[in-house]
Amino acid sequence: MADESQETQDQAAASSAGTGVIGWIAVGVLGAAAGFAVPFFLPTAEVTQAKEPEATYYELLPPDKAMFIEFGEVTVNLDEGRMNRYLRLKISLQINKDEEESILETLEKRRLILRNWLLSHLSDKDLDSIRGAAGQNMLRREIRDQFNTVMFPDGYDRIHDVLFEEFNVQ
Repeated sequence: MADESQETQDQAAASSAGTGVIGWIAVGVLGAAAGFAVPFFLPTAEVTQAKEPEATYYELLPPDKAMFIEFGEVTVNLDEGRMNRYLRLKISLQINKDEEESILETLEKRRLILRNWLLSHLSDKDLDSIRGAAGQNMLRREIRDQFNTVMFPDGYDRIHDVLFEEFNVQ
């Protein structure tokens, strides 16, 4: 009798082990099939690719609307160990011709504040942070954003670009 119950238990164990293995195989097959089928349900690469913008960063305004005003030249020591490196910038601002008078008036009122911020901001930079096109573009964006914030607190950006006429590091 003990042998019969032992046999029954062994058969049940073998049966459940076989069922478990078959279950795992079924899960594996279904997972592989789902992985294979996923690309058929996703959009094609042509649909998901974003179109390249036709205008470059410099062409934010049409040429007949764009105007450039000089901000001036700034020279600062860079944040280097012995302060033996300096940066000299000559900056121009791209604006809309239609807003020239109001922008020039605001610029003259805030020039000292902007220049002070620019000197402090640039003197916190080290050589690695301004190196290359990426560093210069980041610096141009920072200057543009701060100038717009200080000059136009209404949130409407009127300075469309900051251009470096001169960018010297020595």
